Amino acid sequence: MAQSTIPVSEAPDERPFVGIAFLLAATTIFPLQDVIIKFLSDAYAVHQVVFIRSLFALPLVVLIARFEGQLFPLKIGSWRLQVTRSLAAFFSYTCYYLALSSIGLAEAVAIAFSTPIFVTLMAMGFLGEKVGIFRVLAIFMGLAGVLVIVQPGMGVFQPAAVFALLAAVFYAVSIISTRKLGRSTNGTTMTVVTVITYIIGGGLIGIIFALAPMASPHPSLDFLFRDWSWPQAQDWLLLAIIGGTAAAGFFCLAQAYRLAEASVVTPFEYTAMPWAVLWGWVFFSDLPDAATWIGLIMIISAGLLIVFRETVQNRRVVRRKGLGVFRQR
Repeated sequence: MAQSTIPVSEAPDERPFVGIAFLLAATTIFPLQDVIIKFLSDAYAVHQVVFIRSLFALPLVVLIARFEGQLFPLKIGSWRLQVTRSLAAFFSYTCYYLALSSIGLAEAVAIAFSTPIFVTLMAMGFLGEKVGIFRVLAIFMGLAGVLVIVQPGMGVFQPAAVFALLAAVFYAVSIISTRKLGRSTNGTTMTVVTVITYIIGGGLIGIIFALAPMASPHPSLDFLFRDWSWPQAQDWLLLAIIGGTAAAGFFCLAQAYRLAEASVVTPFEYTAMPWAVLWGWVFFSDLPDAATWIGLIMIISAGLLIVFRETVQNRRVVRRKGLGVFRQR
């Protein structure tokens, strides 16, 4: 999910239909990656999957950057913000897949769609953005939708729901950092830095848990604490595939937000939900319950309302950078 940060003045001619097509391709690709990682969550540690997947993705990302002519020189801008953004993306990615090991694809994706709500809340505190009554209502609607899905205090509540929520919060931090970077960087630089951070972060966590082993019966925590092991031959192929899907997804999303305004393409990110429901049913015989559907409708409605109000208010930084939830998967 490479975030496009090409300044409006440097943006190419708008081609919204092509941008939408690239966005739809990305929302088709990433749920397939989710399926593979959910399969692997029974055998490997999440940080090992992140590490190996990113090793496979890095040369492909560099090749795409070279193809687009944006590889050198890298536009770092603020190192502090780059590190903050990439670490937030790393923790978001890790938390999302910790959740995915225990709950269904649809439930994990639904909670992840709450990211625009947290972005709006953080923008109030860290960017000083003014929030009107419509966005306040959207925030309450979205948070209520999250509560409907995770059902705190109910017997079905589990740590996996917390990990999914943390994934949305960390990704909101990543988006806020991107906004503060402004025009001092570009999507290529952020993607390369983020993938390198995934490699370093996954490796360091693997070393930490090797030196201080832990264990837990919960699937999400077991996915986190598990020791590294040498992948079987067929699993190497799966790890290579998710590296390839990551690079392809990065490219499609970068192209989508390069060729069209974010306000045009961001609503189409919600087309990932039908894929999540379909693959959850096909591969895991898992269908979302009524509470998940109700919460999802509330969250999507809130997200679309926020996008609509951002567009009406003509916030250029939001129109170009958007509020998407797939750009660092």
